[in-house]
Amino acid sequence: MQDTGRVGPEHARKAAELRIFDNPVPTHFLSQTVVNTGPGHRLFLAVPRGTPPKKGWPILYLLDGNAAFDFLTPDHLALVPDLMLAGIGYDTDRQFARERRTLDFTAPDGPGDGIRPDPVHPGRMAGGAAQFLERLTGPLRAAAESGVPVDPARRSLWGHSFGGLFTLYALLTQPNSFARFASISPSIWWDEGLIRRVADRAGQMAAPPPLLVALGDREKRSGSDGPPPDGPAPATMQFMADLRDRQGLSPQVHVLPGLVHIETIAGSLPLALPFAAA
Repeated sequence: MQDTGRVGPEHARKAAELRIFDNPVPTHFLSQTVVNTGPGHRLFLAVPRGTPPKKGWPILYLLDGNAAFDFLTPDHLALVPDLMLAGIGYDTDRQFARERRTLDFTAPDGPGDGIRPDPVHPGRMAGGAAQFLERLTGPLRAAAESGVPVDPARRSLWGHSFGGLFTLYALLTQPNSFARFASISPSIWWDEGLIRRVADRAGQMAAPPPLLVALGDREKRSGSDGPPPDGPAPATMQFMADLRDRQGLSPQVHVLPGLVHIETIAGSLPLALPFAAA
């Protein structure tokens, strides 16, 4: 599925410079490779330089790996010298593969495989989250952890925007797929009714995993008119309250002052990295 880059916000067309790969990082060994697991993915790894614990490294999976590693800095990694990072990206030179992530990060709705036209973005397809979650926890996880001692009980998942929406989907449908979940600026607006139906089907959780949520107080939908809002997205805040009341989750909600949508990627890392390393 080709990403033409002709429409959308400026950051959606931006090339990934990946400057963190320009020089060695004191705390981690860095690598990147293309993984052919069906659709082409790029895998970005940061493996700690030290001696691994007996049970292996804790690992944080970052969706939109091209963008996540574009915002990642050596200072971020210095916060968590004993945490492995795996960026799951796409085989593109851009930060984002918009069509691919729309398909992969949105929940199915209806019979069959759930793939359908995106009701918000003409020309895109949606509803592939179940298939992507299977790919993420199967061949992509196997590729990321190949030859590296990883503690399977300390895997965490981070996602931003549509990736944050997928992170909530993964938590609600397969809460044992990761030990911890970090949902950053989740796109609740895309189909709020759908993600609420996913939550309703999950019901009350007996042992809900830890959930970190971060969002800016100046975020607005791409392409919407008017100035940025003054405060976090009400729909997201209400959804977090409902997850607490109806699913028994205890989300750690952080409002990042002054940050617009794209800025919450970097803004969330000082919170999400120690959260995953805990």
